[in-house]
Amino acid sequence: MAALAFAALAAALIAVLATRDQDDGNRVASPLIGRQVPHVAGAVLTGPDADGPAAAGPAAAGAVVRFDIDADADRWILVNFFASWCAPCRREHPELVEWSGRHRYDGRLVSVPFGDTDEGAIGFFDEFGGDWPLLSDADARWAVAFGVLRPPESFLVAPGGTVVARWQGRITADEVDRVIAAATSA
Repeated sequence: MAALAFAALAAALIAVLATRDQDDGNRVASPLIGRQVPHVAGAVLTGPDADGPAAAGPAAAGAVVRFDIDADADRWILVNFFASWCAPCRREHPELVEWSGRHRYDGRLVSVPFGDTDEGAIGFFDEFGGDWPLLSDADARWAVAFGVLRPPESFLVAPGGTVVARWQGRITADEVDRVIAAATSA
């Protein structure tokens, strides 16, 4: 009888832990904070991005549009690592849409698939939307340069190229804006 009660208690605990959302965004330390953003560039998979020097419009048939993070050094850049299979990423995506809309002229959102295929990432954007650059990271160059552990993970880069924040887990547009406000008032 005690074994049955223990098994039921263990099953209930596992169910609670498995369904609890542990992926609310937390600002975490990073050796990148206070340093220049890693110099990385990549092929743009989707996103018209016609307003910036980094990727001048959609690619012509067969051409590859490139995004270079250094080319947007005059504005805030939010680099978001996500995966199509990641449930917290799906819940976070409307916040990214909101942030991108708020910062159309003073910010740039860039999404990078982590542990996912380009096709999976494109399908995610087809399903959930997003009009910002979606970059290919098939060789994991971006993920390694930023030290990404698991999606979702985001980095905020200030104008001038200094990394000012890192979040692991889901973020909100308001949280990112609070960090920007604090950084600009300091």
